[in-house]
Amino acid sequence: MRVLIVGGLGYIGSALIEHYKRVKNRAINVDILDKRFVPHLVANLPENFYFVQGDMKESKVRQFVLKRKPDVIYLLAAEVHAEKSILRERAIWENNFEAMVRFIEKCSSGMRLIYPSTGNVFGGIKETSKNKFLTEEDPPSPKYPYAESKRAVEGYLLSSKKNFTICRLGTNYGYAPGVRFDLVTNNFIRKALIGENILIHGNGRNFRPTVCVKDSVRAMLFLSRLKESQGEIFHIVCENFTIRDLAKKIISFVNSSSKINYVVREVPFSSYHLSNQKLLRCGFRFMWNLNRAVKEMSKIFASLNR
Repeated sequence: MRVLIVGGLGYIGSALIEHYKRVKNRAINVDILDKRFVPHLVANLPENFYFVQGDMKESKVRQFVLKRKPDVIYLLAAEVHAEKSILRERAIWENNFEAMVRFIEKCSSGMRLIYPSTGNVFGGIKETSKNKFLTEEDPPSPKYPYAESKRAVEGYLLSSKKNFTICRLGTNYGYAPGVRFDLVTNNFIRKALIGENILIHGNGRNFRPTVCVKDSVRAMLFLSRLKESQGEIFHIVCENFTIRDLAKKIISFVNSSSKINYVVREVPFSSYHLSNQKLLRCGFRFMWNLNRAVKEMSKIFASLNR
């Protein structure tokens, strides 16, 4: 079996690599494609791993990795930063939609495609509309190029004959070798660990769906093996929190001296709360709630609060 992780050196990709490194079955070969070279992530990869530095936009790169005939492809490559994507609209559409679609077009029907979309496709939902317990059947309302481009790829896949599953991820948190601290939960964790006050825009009553990066990976692996998931969309969300409850819980979990400060400023996204019942009905169970993930982060970065 051959696995291809496109955009494999990012936050989620690094967690996926860690999973496959723990798998003892050397009959599973893992190819990693990323346009960046991150030494600490590439160093000491097992012999059944193969790293390719290249951009999926380049036809030669696409041809090379697909000629290796991967059985499962995780399509993680993307320009991120949802709110700031309005400042990079052309780059977002070029990388997140155009390059992604060109890559998918070259994938054979026998290749299992796992596409991580985002719960942020509901970020522009109207206050007068349903915004809690949103299911995979509810109509998305993306705001800003990041979510709009992700939704556009969803539309392409849904109209295609590819063997795909769409995973709408909540905001990721928790430790992975490629951890990001520009995501709201991880940002709050970092601030709580160093005793820095946490700044919240507005009243903090807006909901955000969240999930630990380890559970994101577990869910994608689970769905990649589930025949009933083919051609379907799933919300990968463990817990929904209001922003202020999220901050309060993190401060409590690490016994931090941090305070919460509220500032009058427009909140960039609407409040939205996602249902995970479709995934749970398939038999998946989350293992990394906020408390467990924060405790692990606190232990790993213990030197921050000395």
